[in-house]
Amino acid sequence: MILRKNIIYSFFSILFLSKGVSDINVVSYGWEVFERNSDSRTLALAQSSIAYPIQNPGTVLLNPALSFNYNNMIGLTHQSRMSGTSNSEFIGFDKYISDSSWVSVIIIYEGVDGIPDTRGALLDWGLDGIFGTFDPGEGNGSIDEGERLDIDKIRFFNQNIFGLYGAHSKIFNNWRIGFGLKIILHTIDKEFGIGAGLDFGAFRNYNNTDIGLVVKNLPSSGLIWESGNIEISPPSLHFGLHQKFIISKYKLEINPMLRGSILSLDRSIDSELVLGEIPMEFSAGFEAILKNKLFFRIGMFQRGTFASGIGFSWNDLSVDYAFLSDGSLNGIEKNHLLSVSISIERLKKYFSNENQEVK
Repeated sequence: MILRKNIIYSFFSILFLSKGVSDINVVSYGWEVFERNSDSRTLALAQSSIAYPIQNPGTVLLNPALSFNYNNMIGLTHQSRMSGTSNSEFIGFDKYISDSSWVSVIIIYEGVDGIPDTRGALLDWGLDGIFGTFDPGEGNGSIDEGERLDIDKIRFFNQNIFGLYGAHSKIFNNWRIGFGLKIILHTIDKEFGIGAGLDFGAFRNYNNTDIGLVVKNLPSSGLIWESGNIEISPPSLHFGLHQKFIISKYKLEINPMLRGSILSLDRSIDSELVLGEIPMEFSAGFEAILKNKLFFRIGMFQRGTFASGIGFSWNDLSVDYAFLSDGSLNGIEKNHLLSVSISIERLKKYFSNENQEVK
């Protein structure tokens, strides 16, 4: 209890001290690492599984209230984007904190290598490309016709983001209420920032229809940079529906789902304006499960990105594949994902046998 109080006091002390010597900016970025990264099953469903009660790390990241069944599996996902320039890792598992209570834990890493820094490399000599003639364009700070960059003055740096997410839920008045604590460490070249935020979610089944509600960044998520600047991300509201249909004759299960999001500052050009003012985005997913072993998935994001995937499941091992495509000519968002989930007990037996053989 004393340690918990010290952590809280330290956090608010840093916040108030930083407030006195720094700027506080309300921004729409900073926490995308928790939105972009997930496992293959969740992304193949276009992240619309906010009310889909499955034992999946990516689903818990969408709605912390869905952490209601202990999953004795550890899931690993690798994703590569932009021709390998951006790479991310996603790890999810459950950890007991008592005999009947646990926390769903997610570890995220995202890195972008080789980002060019052209500051100081511009030969800002104007349209004639000759220094000192003071012709139009000379010294204006932008590349004009006839100007170029000095390759020897271009340097490269990396960006790295480490994210930790923990989710826990309890039953309250027929609703399962959950909260998710997220912590982020963001480094850009030699600068770094650290932040924390909270998500709150709710889930219940009503007349065979699953309902999910989530408020992210409540009251707001903050990121404190080494310079003392604070970036605050405002909250957003998300809701989802899911309905399960079973065809017993063919041992087939069908799961359509829908997600809607009411955004604040982080709306995009694809967002819908409800009543002319409220920015909203929608996504939909569909999963068919054959004999509880074979999975087929499709999904559609608001921006038109098409998602699809397939999965195989055994008692202590599952493999999921997803493909994302925005349909554009540049193909910048086309990427493949592969997730592997394996039983923790199976891993323990494997390493135990390995140790015995070494001895």
